[in-house]
Amino acid sequence: MPARYPKTGHLIIVLVLLLGATLPASAQQYPTRAVHLIVPFTPGGTPEIVARVVAAAIERPLGQSVIVESRPGANGIIGMQNVAMAAPDGYTLLQTPPAFVINPYVHKTLPFDIFRDFAPVANVGISRGYLMLVRPTLPVHTVAELIDYAKTHRVLYGSPGIGNTLHLAAALFGAKAGIKMENVVFRDNGPMVTALLAGTIDLVFESPASASALLASGIRAIGFTGTEPSPDYPNLPLVKETVPGFEIAGSWEGWLAPAKTPADIITRLNTEVRAAVKIPSVKHGIEVAGYEPTDMSPAEFGSFLHAEAERYAEAVKAAHIEPQ
Repeated sequence: MPARYPKTGHLIIVLVLLLGATLPASAQQYPTRAVHLIVPFTPGGTPEIVARVVAAAIERPLGQSVIVESRPGANGIIGMQNVAMAAPDGYTLLQTPPAFVINPYVHKTLPFDIFRDFAPVANVGISRGYLMLVRPTLPVHTVAELIDYAKTHRVLYGSPGIGNTLHLAAALFGAKAGIKMENVVFRDNGPMVTALLAGTIDLVFESPASASALLASGIRAIGFTGTEPSPDYPNLPLVKETVPGFEIAGSWEGWLAPAKTPADIITRLNTEVRAAVKIPSVKHGIEVAGYEPTDMSPAEFGSFLHAEAERYAEAVKAAHIEPQ
């Protein structure tokens, strides 16, 4: 009996079905289940607040839930590692502040490479700078007075972890100002500002969005670290006016995915995030958290990350911070 072969039309259908079965997941419908956004810091902080605002806004266009999960520890390294080791399928993402590009310079070893093991997705927002805050009983009212005071007194500054941007801002200030200050490390910002109010430390750097309640309690702002005046505190002097060469532009929040995540998934996520931050209510939520919404492609965000890494490498070196 002669062999039976499928007719041409049937053969085409079979080939199409086989081809569809071998297409990468990115070419299928994405997403088909919940997306997890990892925030590598404690719940209730600014990173998580921003993450929840943006995540909620992209759920409807994605057609799936975007679950924000806090996985704190080791200045964000634990949560970052979780994402670096996740499947590159777009279902596990990272939202991180500048600790992402600082960690390689303040830790001797990391369980991942920030450029090899991650793919840039989108930048959500950038802040202009930090306020320099002093305890209510510290007898200084200007940056110049603080420098003079530090030359004859012991000065303690607080930070929520080695390599945190707030730690780096204070350490770099001390180096540029030519004064010695001692770092007191806290679990997070809450205990740090409580200690400042109690007078057990003298100085902290904090975002303008977090400062209003502190200023009402008697804590004083004596300077702003940005390149331009703070929109919220326009009359506050710039620290660089007293300490030339000292500029810390502030924090940012960005989304990344595991390396090798398909480009079309990255593009889809980038498109949704960029659209979300332009929604008035989302834009307002980001601004209340102390950031200005941004509009970057994945490639632009990648270039931004490389530039930030170079800037913080110089800052860590200038501040004489030894990797631990």
